Amino acid sequence: MIFKRADILLPSPEVDPEKWSVIACDQHSAEPEYWDELDRFVGSAPSSLRMILPEAYLSRDNDRRAEHVHDVMRDYLASGVFQEIPESYVYVERTLSSGVCRRGLVGMVDLDAYDYSRDSSSPIRATEGTVEERLPARIRIRKGAALEMPHIMIFIHDPENRVFGSIEPGRLLYDFELNCGGGHLVGHQVTGKAADKVDAAFACLADEAAEKYAGMAPAVMAIGDGNHSLATAKKCGDKYALAEIVNICDDSIEFEPIHRVLFGTDPSEFEKKFGSRIAKIPPADNYAALIAETDRFCSEYLKKHGGSVDYIHNDDAAIAMGSRKGCAAILLPALNKEQLFDSIVKNGPFPKKSFSIGCSADKRYYMECRKLG
Repeated sequence: MIFKRADILLPSPEVDPEKWSVIACDQHSAEPEYWDELDRFVGSAPSSLRMILPEAYLSRDNDRRAEHVHDVMRDYLASGVFQEIPESYVYVERTLSSGVCRRGLVGMVDLDAYDYSRDSSSPIRATEGTVEERLPARIRIRKGAALEMPHIMIFIHDPENRVFGSIEPGRLLYDFELNCGGGHLVGHQVTGKAADKVDAAFACLADEAAEKYAGMAPAVMAIGDGNHSLATAKKCGDKYALAEIVNICDDSIEFEPIHRVLFGTDPSEFEKKFGSRIAKIPPADNYAALIAETDRFCSEYLKKHGGSVDYIHNDDAAIAMGSRKGCAAILLPALNKEQLFDSIVKNGPFPKKSFSIGCSADKRYYMECRKLG
């Protein structure tokens, strides 16, 4: 089994879940004001915010902040902040900003079955290029950490809906409104014989993948979000990592583009080329090639005119940022999700930051934890 039950930690009933659960650390990386406002909202309440290092703050004192994260983890474990849900999956229903419900299943993946290299033939694959330079800050957090608290979301390709169709939700674990417009989150325990049914369905899915890609190494699971967190766990020598799986065939899964915004540059030549400081790129048959060409253009432009690039998930945010003085934006089309598994099996990962699952508000919020060591 490359995906299995875990001893999962959740905040105890006394903890306010709306203050506990916050969005993934790699979101709003160019908007420290988002995190500052969230910090004020959380205040002194127990919160997953205190156990992460938002990427918007990475230029600050990272070593000191990592030590503080480790201290908070140990304090939360010692002070009864958590309750344990042993040998279980957590079935998650997330009501998105659109009102659609996205279903997920939290368990742990076997890291021996995961390889993020470009020529990987492992059952669990990276869908986008892994940027090694992004790992040290995450490794600094995970090394010495008492807990893991992932925002990792992994796709399965299950057109018959065997895995989620087999789920029989058990005890209600949480049911609350997420902060900052994140929608609604409900979680149920899945354990015992109900979990056995999930395991059996997942085994059938793995067999079908092997049959479909006969003669090639099949991908049973593909990383949707959080690949760098999974790569960090692998680098740290861990055997397992907590993650949420979702069915890519589900109607709730929509791919959104990740736009490129240039900051601190001279946009005059950009404006001459595209007729505007906001360039809208049309769809292309070869999506990976389109992303690669866009990134080459950005790199060459910045070498010539100076500045930096950031990756922005929201159309309106990218347009607003690209309209600022000394900035420009490239708005990219979305990837057709039906191309994903075939493409990574046959051609390897897409370039980094090629796609996003839904809009920024719909990213995974931290909730479940697991003890390390």
